[in-house]
Amino acid sequence: AISLARIGSSGINAEYGQHYYYTNNLSRSKMLYQRQIEVGRLCYIRLGDNAGKTCVIVDLVDQKRLLVDGPHCGLARQVIRLKNLAITDLKVKIARGCKTNVVRAAVTKEDIANKFLQTSLSKKAESKKAKAALGDFDRFKLRVAKTAHNRKIRSAVRKLKKSS
Repeated sequence: AISLARIGSSGINAEYGQHYYYTNNLSRSKMLYQRQIEVGRLCYIRLGDNAGKTCVIVDLVDQKRLLVDGPHCGLARQVIRLKNLAITDLKVKIARGCKTNVVRAAVTKEDIANKFLQTSLSKKAESKKAKAALGDFDRFKLRVAKTAHNRKIRSAVRKLKKSS
């Protein structure tokens, strides 16, 4: 018999510090998401006036809004909607609701700004900015180069199909 109280409930394996959720057959599986919304987590602002800046979660207001602070990039402490953020793997150790100076010290101590520049999210944002800054003729040259590259790939694939 299946215990209905445990279906869908979550648990923590204290010995290994891993999070699990219970399924109908009560087998233990790893959680699907590893980036949890927690105090100290570094986030990238995707939308809004401060788009392109990074911030650190200082407190959770409710299920849709977070109190963030970004002294390392000139972002004042403010409440931001969760849907406007992209959560990263990086995290700093700070207390809930701590002051801006504590956040600044933690970010500089762990060199979070440079670590963020190494992530794929940062590289993708930079390439998106570079593409947006292209002029008309640059976009044309890019399209011509892509077409030539794809033509070479197509001809190589045709040759391989013909030979086999």
